[in-house]
Amino acid sequence: MNQAGLPQGPSDQKVVVVTLDNCDSALALRYGHVIGNYTCSAQASQSGSKKSLDLTGPLLLGGVPKLPEDFPVRNRQFVGCMKNLRVDNQHVDMASFIANNGTLPGCSAKRHFCNNSPCQNGGTCVNLWGSFSCDCPLGFGGQHCERVMASPQRFLGNSLLQWNNIAASSTSWHVELMLRTRQAGATVLHISSGQQHNLTLQLRGGSVLMALHRGEDSTVSRVEEVLVNDGEWHHLQLDISSLGGAADLHKAVLSVDLGLYLASMEVDGRLRDSKLKAVSVGGLPMPDGKIQQGFRGCIQGLRVGGALSLSQARKVNVEQGCRVPDPCSSNPCPKNGYCSNDWDSFSCTCLPGYFGSNCTDACSLSPCEHKSVCIRKPSTPRGYTCDCPSNYFGNYCEKKTDLPCPRGWWGHKTCGPCNCDTSKGFDSDCNKTSGECRCKDNHYRPDSSAMCLLCDCYPVGSFSRACDRDSGQCQCKPGVIGRQCDRCDNPFAEVSPNGCEVIYDSCPQAIEEGIWWPRTKFGLPAAVHCPKGTLGTAIRHCDEHKGWLPPNLFNCTSVTFSKLEALTEKFLRNASLLDSSSVQQTAALLANATLHTEKYFGSDVKVAFHLTQSLLQHESLQQGFNLTATQDVHFTENVVRVGSAILSPETRPHWALIQRADRGTAALLRHFEEYANTLAQNMRKTYLSPFTIVTPHIVISVDRLKKTNFGGAKLPRYQSLRGPRPVDMETAVTLPDSVFEPPPVDTRGHRHMDVFPEPFPKNRSVNRHRRHPSEEQQDAVASVIIFHSLAPLLPENYDPDKRSLRVPKRPVINTPVVSITVHDNDELLQHTLDKPITVQFRLVTTEERSKPICVFWNHSILGGNGGWSAKGCEVVFRNSSHISCQCYHMTSFAVLMDVSRRENGEILPVKLLTWSTVGVTVGFLLLTSIFLLSLRAMQSNKTSIIHNGTIALLLSELIFILGINQADNPFFCTIIAILLHFFYLCSFSWLFLEGLHVYRMISEVRDINYGPMRFYYLIGWGVPAFITGLAVGLDPEGYGNPDYCWLSMYDTLIWSFAGPIAMAVSMNIFLCILSSKASCSHKHHSIEKKEPRVAGLKTAGGVLFLVLVTCFLALLSVNSDIIIFHYLFAGFNCLQGPFIFFFRIVLNKEARTAMKYCCSRKRPDHMMKSKAAIYKCNSNYKDGKLYHLPFADSSVSLNGTMQSGKSQQSYVPFVLREDGLNSSQAHIALNDHMAHFPERKDPDDRDSDSDSDLSLEDDRSESYASTHSSDSEDEEGPLPPEECWENLASNGVKRPPGQDNGVTKTYWPDYPGSGSDSELKDPNLRPIPEARSAESTAVQIPGLCHLNTHPHKGILKKKQLSPIVERNGGNRISSDLVETGASSPGSSSSEDRPGPKPGLQEQLNGVVLSIKAGTVDGDSSGSES
Repeated sequence: MNQAGLPQGPSDQKVVVVTLDNCDSALALRYGHVIGNYTCSAQASQSGSKKSLDLTGPLLLGGVPKLPEDFPVRNRQFVGCMKNLRVDNQHVDMASFIANNGTLPGCSAKRHFCNNSPCQNGGTCVNLWGSFSCDCPLGFGGQHCERVMASPQRFLGNSLLQWNNIAASSTSWHVELMLRTRQAGATVLHISSGQQHNLTLQLRGGSVLMALHRGEDSTVSRVEEVLVNDGEWHHLQLDISSLGGAADLHKAVLSVDLGLYLASMEVDGRLRDSKLKAVSVGGLPMPDGKIQQGFRGCIQGLRVGGALSLSQARKVNVEQGCRVPDPCSSNPCPKNGYCSNDWDSFSCTCLPGYFGSNCTDACSLSPCEHKSVCIRKPSTPRGYTCDCPSNYFGNYCEKKTDLPCPRGWWGHKTCGPCNCDTSKGFDSDCNKTSGECRCKDNHYRPDSSAMCLLCDCYPVGSFSRACDRDSGQCQCKPGVIGRQCDRCDNPFAEVSPNGCEVIYDSCPQAIEEGIWWPRTKFGLPAAVHCPKGTLGTAIRHCDEHKGWLPPNLFNCTSVTFSKLEALTEKFLRNASLLDSSSVQQTAALLANATLHTEKYFGSDVKVAFHLTQSLLQHESLQQGFNLTATQDVHFTENVVRVGSAILSPETRPHWALIQRADRGTAALLRHFEEYANTLAQNMRKTYLSPFTIVTPHIVISVDRLKKTNFGGAKLPRYQSLRGPRPVDMETAVTLPDSVFEPPPVDTRGHRHMDVFPEPFPKNRSVNRHRRHPSEEQQDAVASVIIFHSLAPLLPENYDPDKRSLRVPKRPVINTPVVSITVHDNDELLQHTLDKPITVQFRLVTTEERSKPICVFWNHSILGGNGGWSAKGCEVVFRNSSHISCQCYHMTSFAVLMDVSRRENGEILPVKLLTWSTVGVTVGFLLLTSIFLLSLRAMQSNKTSIIHNGTIALLLSELIFILGINQADNPFFCTIIAILLHFFYLCSFSWLFLEGLHVYRMISEVRDINYGPMRFYYLIGWGVPAFITGLAVGLDPEGYGNPDYCWLSMYDTLIWSFAGPIAMAVSMNIFLCILSSKASCSHKHHSIEKKEPRVAGLKTAGGVLFLVLVTCFLALLSVNSDIIIFHYLFAGFNCLQGPFIFFFRIVLNKEARTAMKYCCSRKRPDHMMKSKAAIYKCNSNYKDGKLYHLPFADSSVSLNGTMQSGKSQQSYVPFVLREDGLNSSQAHIALNDHMAHFPERKDPDDRDSDSDSDLSLEDDRSESYASTHSSDSEDEEGPLPPEECWENLASNGVKRPPGQDNGVTKTYWPDYPGSGSDSELKDPNLRPIPEARSAESTAVQIPGLCHLNTHPHKGILKKKQLSPIVERNGGNRISSDLVETGASSPGSSSSEDRPGPKPGLQEQLNGVVLSIKAGTVDGDSSGSES
């Protein structure tokens, strides 16, 4: 024994030290009692004459036989597993026993029972000794978490659940619950029955105990094998059953953990038939209200005979669920330890170098001897080291080197050899204390490496050749980087003796891929020899802007492949040189070359590919015993191993270059399939045995299938493998039982008959079954090839037919490639299967992979280059790690997925927010549509345009939210995408028409706000339908994809959507600018001092902006995974509907006025009028004359409150020109009652185009009424409109002078205001004398818009009034005037006492003032100026 307490060398005092796990034995033995809670090591000593332990006898493991000697042991047999047996630091081969009594290799009890995921409902599987357990989530229980454990409750020690006076007639005495606690003693359940029986379940010392009391008698049974106060869920169940026999005896059985532990006792038979009286859970209630022996923990799934309801229980301090506070929140552990939450408890773990209950620093205990220094080093196993002085060594410097062992030897007192492998970089000398080998000088050993590597420091950039022993980092000069100090951070800098120096005219000397590239001028290539151990020339280009480009080592050939390169050229020139012997020799050379090559260069892969291709092509053409596989048993294995080597993931860059000229991996796949078919076809002829070859990247299996009573088969048969097994044993193919049945005769309507053509004619006769098939013909042969790494190496070719395959945005093959063929009677089965085969795949990557599509490699598409297609295959099962596909044909299968977290249809990650915002918009748009439809008082062409646009936008929103994620149904998805295209185009089309209509209202003289809308409907609905139909006809497959049901931004079809929208928006902006300019112009002189601008421009612009931005964000959100686009789309979408509703309805003065009429059940004036003609008289009064205003100026509407009927004249311009009618003529005409304005046609007059050519009216054109809207009028109050002058004069203008037969009483206001129907009822109105006819009425109104004396302009030119309409219109106005006059107070007196005749100036002033009261033609909305 030394001072450290460890045994040291032979002595009279023999000491045995036992250490458990990773224990600091010296610290535990010397200071364990001081620091506390550190007893992982113990020792014992024995004195005797022997100086060493005698190990010459037999070594017994696992038990002690019956020997004559008396061994002081009790348990003589060991149950369990052992490994890593060492004696004197030397491994003992446990398989080299001389006798074995029942031991088995391996440790079956520690196998992974959780591989099959037995736990359900989100349970976590935990491997146990010889079994497993499921850690179930809250609310579930059972062995597999398959049972629902309802109503989890937490008890606090003073909690109680109690049922009294239970109404159940009887109970089955079945008690079941699950509990979780850290409490050692408590009462869990207490039941009282009508027979004075009391049954109690208690915890005592952590064990479960059941007790039955009846009076003074009591029976107790206890489950002692398990403690339930470990903080885990435990299942308890109590049942009472009859024992049978004459005596009425019953047995109560208590089961813990689903029958794993049991306890039972006999009970009185009357207990089973007794009635429940009271049940208490969580403790015993006392009369004073306290809870005795209260339970602290959680209980769930409580069942007592099935007669108890939790809602009827009395609850005291019981909490729902099972949430306990975190005990680590108060930081209960010492400073140098961390806390672990153990559910209602905690444990403290010390950091490395700290031990004991208080995590005491080991160095504070001074464990080092001989005045050595203790240094804290967390990276070491103990967390500290002892820096020993000279002549001392050991972990605690406890050993003195009096006479050290010579070089290559180690030990104390007795020396032994080091046994260090110098070929792996180790020094021949080793540690004198432990015998551990160390690296040579200028070598380093990385973590988890079995050998030492040369530092290889670049002498120009480093200070020395030595490097760090662990990382291998050399000591670099300033500015130099890299492990070997051979690089500079500047791509144009070169390592020099002074550090890094920048080279300005060329690329610097640098090392890359183990090659030193010389300094090279910009734009020139550098050609040097390939790296050490290879042949050929490596090339690297020097770029002026990027510096050195990546080197091209494709032409480098490893030494192992140098001989094969010449052989490749030989076979390519003359393939007939291949025979059986040369094929065998070439395959062996290839296998040997791949076995001894660590890194493959491009030329290596190319040589191996061409040779393998030649060999497989040659063998696929052979039959019978000409196959090399029948002559060389290792041929197939050699070829498969070569294919596995060159198809490794590291060769992907080389294949990318090879496939520029050759078919590459696709051709290799085809050749392997053909070779496997050849082997399967000739297996019966050549007596080849079934085989399975497993390599790292290829698994090939050729197996026989018994056709007699064939019930399906799963291939490959992994369970029958005797040699090495693949890592992936889940990828397999399941053949249906009907695989050998011929296809049905009538294949019409078969959903998968288009996948494969009919079998070749030569196969039809062969497929006929004999009446008595031979034994050999009752077997078929199936071949399966699994390529684990082929998928990323194949070219990214996909079926161009989008109906067959909709390629995801970022496609990737995420499974192995599985090839399956079946041969029946030596012929390949090519017919379409009646039942599909099932291919189960294990996913290569489980993170960020979504939207699986089952595909197969079709060699015939894309001009024979092949590509992935999906015809005849579908996904039938998927979880986080596996996918199953079903296909109706046999070829090479895989699963295509998207590099995304978003699954099919998961377009809206923030679904709740998006649905809410779209719902808000849809609701407000629906309200807007209802208001626009129901408010008849504001109906006009502009209102109809707004209503149609609202409907189109409402339908587009509904279709978007309901159909955007219906990507699983391709046809329905296509329909959704087409409808979205159409309705969004309609929305922008109607927004454009709104701007166009506003501009026409301002620029055109006539009122266009009423009348037919055929032109608008054609543009609003017809043009989008034409564009959408044209796009569907050109590219119907472009609508919808696996991601969403809309257009993709990455497809050219998007321009059929974005182009029309961009044109509509740009034209709308241009029209808004023109409208704003026209409405704000100050060049014209209107009758009013201030003419209001057309309202609604700002609203239309705001709606256009919101709809455009929302549509654009909708496209971005479905085409991108960036979450911010979804939030922006939701935000703008939420603003869209309320904005339209409030600014179109709530803040619209015309809408508010219409709602007032609607609520008061009154009709507005313009709806009470008959459909008479309403016209514009566009004129100014200046210097006693009336002048016609310029065309584009704002015009004034006279009496713009009546709607016009069809075939009436709608535009009657009138002028008083200086050259045509002078002042004297005007006075004469005004004083003459029979005078009228003569028709005067200017010779320069032409048909005016003032009416827009956009109008589609026919010859029977319609007149238009102006709107009644201006901000000034709404602010001052509604002014009644005047009757149109033309209508007042229409009955007399056609009569010749001198006739006076007018009998209608015509009224005229006494004040210069505006006249209307409402004003005709005013008592201030005075009648015009009867003596004055209708003709004189026309004369008294200067500037009258004459009906017959002026020609029409534009579309309305030369159109006459319909006689019926003319008569009805005139009579209706006359009757209205008569009725109004009759009902007005004082009307009779007005007739008897006509007023004095007003003068000319008064009459003109009356006209001017009456014109002023008219309304400006414009938007009827008063929400904006």
